[in-house]
Amino acid sequence: MAINRNLIFFAGLLTSFTLASFPANVAAGESPLLFTFGDSSYDVGNTKFFSSAFDPATTWPYGESLDFPTGRWSDGNIVPDFVGRLIGNQEPVPPVLDPKADLSRGASFAISGATVLGSPSDTMSFGQQITKFIELHKKWSDKERAEALYMINIGADDYLNFANAHPNANLVEQIAFVANVLQKLSRELMSLYKSGGARKFAVQNIGPLGCLPIVRQEFKTGESCMEMVNFMVKTHNERLSRVLFAITVRYRSLRYSVFDFNGEILRRINEPSRHGYIDTTTSCCGTGSRNAYGCGYSNVHSKLCSYQKAFLFFDGRHNTEKTDEDIANLFYSGDRHVVSPVNIRDLVGKSVTYLPAQEI
Repeated sequence: MAINRNLIFFAGLLTSFTLASFPANVAAGESPLLFTFGDSSYDVGNTKFFSSAFDPATTWPYGESLDFPTGRWSDGNIVPDFVGRLIGNQEPVPPVLDPKADLSRGASFAISGATVLGSPSDTMSFGQQITKFIELHKKWSDKERAEALYMINIGADDYLNFANAHPNANLVEQIAFVANVLQKLSRELMSLYKSGGARKFAVQNIGPLGCLPIVRQEFKTGESCMEMVNFMVKTHNERLSRVLFAITVRYRSLRYSVFDFNGEILRRINEPSRHGYIDTTTSCCGTGSRNAYGCGYSNVHSKLCSYQKAFLFFDGRHNTEKTDEDIANLFYSGDRHVVSPVNIRDLVGKSVTYLPAQEI
């Protein structure tokens, strides 16, 4: 009997550890819906449905690690694909613009070229993506939308466009532009909360854009990064957490995670071998001094590296699948040095049904 009691105790202990490693709703067999918003880093194919213009991400060598292109700007899967699996979804969320898409488990609204500011004709701005979500929100119940995870990665194109248009902007102009981006971002997030029923935001801050291979190549920075755009991004990221906290003060049922993507990319650039890379400043696919231009274009004689996992960047501004898998794992279960105030695992693990009814 003592042996049986010990076995029962051990089995119970093992079960408790197993369940504790998953979010509460995943452990119960109900994985949350996933919705993604942002630019090309989160685009899973919306670009090819939005316009008839040529989309390089639909051609080889994009998708090289999957054996076929999917519309993702990578050699393989991207951050939301990996996070989706970690929260219990077996299939990646589809591009919302695909007329045949099954939206029962969520959708991606992200699209190449998306910005916070403006209403560009050749893409959907962040606000237009949210408007699209609100138009479709009745496809999911109030509870599904409240428990869903909303992944957001937006702003890079705003700062890259500004740097290209105003390379000699002074400090006052740079800070004023950052303030405009964050003000509009805050309004759009509140709209997603109030009109869309979103309660759980997982926000990826902006990487060191001045260190992208395409920026180093176009601005001829040599071994250095472009300081102006990196300063703007640093200012943006420092204020982003404050913006999100201010929203939670006003709307108490909002929960969020902010992932320090910038810090993680800089660590990999500065210590490549520690993270398993051979090259963190040149693209795997492209042409030019940093191999940063023309990946996917048939009329450009771009080069493709022989081993994608040795590179941080796949093309001039997008990560390899290896990089995005590392980022996704940290976003999901990293400590407060990389994701705060909670990681995604803890964010989806607490149901909003535990909150007072008037807060939902």
